[in-house]
Amino acid sequence: MDVFASAFREPRPPVAIIGAGAVGRAFALRLSDRGFPIRAVISRTASGADALARAVGAPVSSDRLEDVPEGVALVLLCVGDDQIEDVGELLTGVRRNWSEIVVAHTSGAIQSEALAPLEAEGAAVLSFHPLQAITRQSDASTLDGAYIGLEGAPRGVAAGIELAVGLGLRYIVIPAEAKPRYHLAATMASNFLVTLLGMVQEVLASLDIDRREGIAMLEPLLRGTLDNLGARGPEEALTGPVVRGDIHTLRQHGLALRQHLPHLVPAYAALSVETVRLAVRSGRLDPDRADDVLSLLQRMVTTPLPNRAGDARGPDRPPVPPPVEAG
Repeated sequence: MDVFASAFREPRPPVAIIGAGAVGRAFALRLSDRGFPIRAVISRTASGADALARAVGAPVSSDRLEDVPEGVALVLLCVGDDQIEDVGELLTGVRRNWSEIVVAHTSGAIQSEALAPLEAEGAAVLSFHPLQAITRQSDASTLDGAYIGLEGAPRGVAAGIELAVGLGLRYIVIPAEAKPRYHLAATMASNFLVTLLGMVQEVLASLDIDRREGIAMLEPLLRGTLDNLGARGPEEALTGPVVRGDIHTLRQHGLALRQHLPHLVPAYAALSVETVRLAVRSGRLDPDRADDVLSLLQRMVTTPLPNRAGDARGPDRPPVPPPVEAG
């Protein structure tokens, strides 16, 4: 760890957090909990910086990058992906001994080269991405058991390894060219699961099952599925009508969707096609039976759906405007 020692000269180096949103808050709380002194919290709003600074005992809170204190050894950029390059460029205008500072951003998609101007000033730079779903209600324990995805030059990665270990976290080193695929996997696992459960809630709502009750009903099933995945992997954990080649049940699913939730038919069919591939790959679904299942799924999506104009749940519902990003 000789390379790392040149980056951090203390077991618990002093830190400046830039960005007081959900990720910044979770990391600030975790760092503080693990004995890392938080010297400053800097955010685009002074009130946000002040609230987080008070929570972690940071003496400096500010909405100005030039207030990064002298003597910090780690600057953690917890800002939006589209802000990383600009913030990194602006920090080069702050007179500090960057050769003694590690600068990390927390994006899973953006490479560490976004911080190249700071690296040119002597900083060790890296991407330090938490493989965890983090919300504004998250606390220090949210990161328990999580992996950190590390990417950067050897000096930055070595610092990231030591930081991850100091935070009690596991880590994986990602080559720069593989970051889009790494982030794709994370997005599919987290965001698409939420989307899928949103669809499930729609189905349960059509039965007049309350949202909270529906989640309570599904929780043991979801936990059991995750346990099976951990113990056996996707091929062996797969259950249900597709892997059994149960045409009758699949047809009933299709008819129920067409009658009550026709806008979900394409998504159901697409997910079922991928389930067929998994079932065949596992050797548990005969290829001939798989062809029968795929033919049924093809008919589901090619047969015209009933016109549900005026039904807010139907395919003719008006488009939903894009959401406004939270600060």
